[in-house]
Amino acid sequence: MKKTLALALAALAFAACRPRAGGGPAINRDAIKALGGAVREPNFGRAYWRRQHDANTPEWREAKRLCGETVLADYPNCLPVNDLVQADQKKKAEEGNKAAAKNDEMFRRGYQYDFARKEWLPYREMQAAGCTYTYPTPGHMTWRCPPDFTIPQGIPDSNFAKEGE
Repeated sequence: MKKTLALALAALAFAACRPRAGGGPAINRDAIKALGGAVREPNFGRAYWRRQHDANTPEWREAKRLCGETVLADYPNCLPVNDLVQADQKKKAEEGNKAAAKNDEMFRRGYQYDFARKEWLPYREMQAAGCTYTYPTPGHMTWRCPPDFTIPQGIPDSNFAKEGE
């Protein structure tokens, strides 16, 4: 029973490693096949996957998919891949928390971010002039003002919320 299960898992792992039809650039098949191995492969450890990750190679994208979406997730050679994926997720979450904290602070100071103008505009002044805050696309807010209103000088911040663009 155990032997049959082990063979089935190995077959599944190797089937997942086959090249995809119409695939783009060549993928290092040895690195991908090593993901299904039950023994840690020293040639394809954290340093190897860090280089692939940093270059966003086809090997990295395939390894990320296999280690995240298949039974290979807990295999020894997928552990460095999953560590890098988790580090990316943590970094993205920290950036989101920083952006939320900045948004909260600027709102307390009386400003609202305008994604179209990439500026923090004075909230009360904009509302007093009859401007309304609109959402032309999900997650991107902007002020819509009467035609005769001159937008006040805002605080430029083109780096805020770049992730959402």
